[in-house]
Parts: sequence; structure tokens; C-alpha cells
Amino acid sequence: MAVATVVAATGGALVDGTASAAEPSPFTVVDGAIRTATGAPVPASGTHASLWGNSSYATTSISGSGRVLIGAIGDNCQGWPTVRVTVDGVSVGQTTIVSATNYGTYPVGAAVGPGQHTVQIQLINDFRADPCDRNVHIAYAQMETAGATDTKFSFAVLPDTQQEVLNSSDTRFLNRTNWLVQNRSALDLRFVASSGDVVNWDTPDHSQYVVARNAMRPIENAAIPYSLAIGNHDTQATGVGGSARDPEHTRELVRDTTVFNRYFTASQYRAVKGQFEAGNVDNSYSTFEAGGVQWLVLTLELWPRVEAVNWAKNVVAANPRHNVIVVTHDYIDGNANIEQSASYGATSPQYLFDNLIKQYANIRFVFSGHVGVAANRVDTGVNGNKIYSFLQTFHSNTTNPVRLVEVDTAANSLRTWIYGPYNNQSFTEYDRSFTGLGVVR
Repeated sequence: MAVATVVAATGGALVDGTASAAEPSPFTVVDGAIRTATGAPVPASGTHASLWGNSSYATTSISGSGRVLIGAIGDNCQGWPTVRVTVDGVSVGQTTIVSATNYGTYPVGAAVGPGQHTVQIQLINDFRADPCDRNVHIAYAQMETAGATDTKFSFAVLPDTQQEVLNSSDTRFLNRTNWLVQNRSALDLRFVASSGDVVNWDTPDHSQYVVARNAMRPIENAAIPYSLAIGNHDTQATGVGGSARDPEHTRELVRDTTVFNRYFTASQYRAVKGQFEAGNVDNSYSTFEAGGVQWLVLTLELWPRVEAVNWAKNVVAANPRHNVIVVTHDYIDGNANIEQSASYGATSPQYLFDNLIKQYANIRFVFSGHVGVAANRVDTGVNGNKIYSFLQTFHSNTTNPVRLVEVDTAANSLRTWIYGPYNNQSFTEYDRSFTGLGVVR
């Protein structure tokens, strides 16, 4: 019997008062909840979908053909729970779950053809009698024959958005994130990054942060993982109007990101696996899987401290099978040259290249903003790997550019273009395509 009605969220935040799992739950639940897995073997998400009543069901999308296979445990209360399985709106059969500890594998119904299928699993024999309650907990659902790996996907990189947050009536930032969500399937969008200067300057009421925070909610609500690099305008070094807030203490204030970290957190980013400093997203890394390979997005502070660079080196070295995407605010200029100055930070972009970027065979991309408009360069690391670096800054007053990067792991290729959805503007002069990407598998 259901004792509460919950539309469960997927991972990335606290769910039912417990820490979220390593991966988001594959299920959306009605009249139930996503809870920490208690059976074996533990699913990749570390969670299961708990169904409490006959109105409770879990929905997921899976690819492949054959029968549906589900893994579940049940609470026996004068009998085991039975679930009905529906595929693409058609009931294919039911099965009774007969273990309280082992998820097992329960095939249900006749075989279905290949493709992407919407699967719904519903409890149909709820029962409660003190002191027991008949419930079911779904760990996974998959097709008997897995679908072929989709080798093509995309990720997006937001440029400096500082001109889009000056007043709440400017809808360009929100228009961009809504467009990304609306085109998620067409793009097969897996991640959204930002190269920094999310806001222009802080004010006592933090109004620009409010605009930016609200603009990122569509990405969060769609459960798309993201991360935002911190630019100089996102720190307390920049004052009202864009000039130095306190010229005597600019070097110290560029590390004051307290307000930024109040509005943007690791739990909102969803896929963060580690941080240089607890509670700060200034230096963090996130992971995701796409194209049949593993990816790691390493977000670094502006002109990073040596200690932060050393932390980043350890992260990359510890994840040699991940293809690394580095995002930091300042790296190349408008002529595609690696910047030489540390400005009022700690180390220069050249230092970052020499000590991190070129040193590891699995670093694939670097994205930055800060100066110029848009540019790109290709370098060769010490291990012979190609490193593709892209600048997207724009500082637009009229539209809302976003860089899209499409990767095809089968063709070992990438294609990137820049588009402004606000006025349907294409920036074709910045279209680029490359082969021989050399993904790590």
C-alpha cells in the first residue's frame, strides 16, 4: 500500500534523504521513490525504484530487441509482489518477484523487435497487513539483445554569457538552454559546459546570478549534466561596471568565488565525481558515457594555482580510459595562440599546456573564452595525441551563441559549429571538421 505519492527524481541530489548514486537512476517513478539499492548485485546507479501500491509504476527507455528482462526484489506479505510490464504502450506480460535480497533476472512476455522502447513496470497486487507490506523494488530493465552502440553524440559549450544577465527582461540565456533541451534528442546532447564569465559582476542583491541560475534550470530539469567554468567576472575581483572591485587586493579576490558557489553547486551539476576543494566547483571533474566510450570533463579555475594543476594531473592520470575535455576561462586568444600571461592569477595558459594539457595521452579537447570571438588550434601532445582547442567568447549584445561539438567515435571524427537560437543565426565561418580524433577506448 502506498503511504506517500512521490514523483521521483533521478540522481544528482539528495533522494529520500540519502546521497545520490554514482549514476542517475534510469527510472522515472509515479507513486513511489528512487531509493538506495539494498539487493545484490548492486546496479550501476546504486539505486532501485520502489513501488508501493497498485498505482505505482516505473518508466524507462531501453534499446534492443527480444524479451524484456527486469531485475527486482520484493517484500513478501502473505505472498510475493507481481508486476505487469508494458512496452511502447502495449502490455506484454507479468511476473512475480520471489526474492527479498537478489535482484535476479526475470524475462517477461514475448520478444519485441529492435529499436528504442519505452518500458513501464507496474505493481498489480499490492497488499498490507500488520506487520508487513507487499512492495517491489526495480533495479534495472534491459532488452534480451542489447541495441547497437550509438557512436555519434554531441555536447555543448556556452560562451561568456555576461552580457545576457544584466537585467531580468533579457531572455537570451534562458532561450538558449530551452533550445538545447528541446533539441536534446536531435543533437543526442550528453553534456553542457561553459567557458566562464557566466555573469558580468556581482551586486548586493546578486541579481545577475539569479538570472543565470534561472536560465540553467531547464538543463537541470532535463537531467542533462553540466559544469560552468569560473571567469574573472564571476569572482569578487570584478566590481560593479566591470572594473576592479578593490585594485589593492585583486589577486586575492580572484579566488573569492563564494557567491558563485552559493548559486551553482556540484549536486546541481549532477555528474561531479571529484573537487579540488570541498564545497567549491571552481576545480571539479564530471564523467559521462557516450559513443561507447568514457568521457571526463575537467573544469579548472582561471589562471590556476599550481596546487590545482597538480590535482588536475592526478585526476587525469587516475582515469586513463576516459577521454578528457578541459574547460577553463582563459587559454587561447582570438588568433588561436596559447596565452602567455598569468595576469592577476597564479599560472599562465602556457604553463597549463606545458604541465597538464600536452602531458597526457587521453586529453582530447580544451575550451576557453575571455578574449577574442572564436578560434581553434590543434596541438600534438608528448604521447602523439592530437589536442583540439576551441575559443568561444562572443560577448554578444544581440543573440545567444552556443558551440555544438558532434563526436563520432566510429569514424574517429568531430564536427563543431556555432549557432544563436535567439534569432536563428548561424556562424558558419567557425564551422570546423576533423578526422583522426583518436578516442581512448
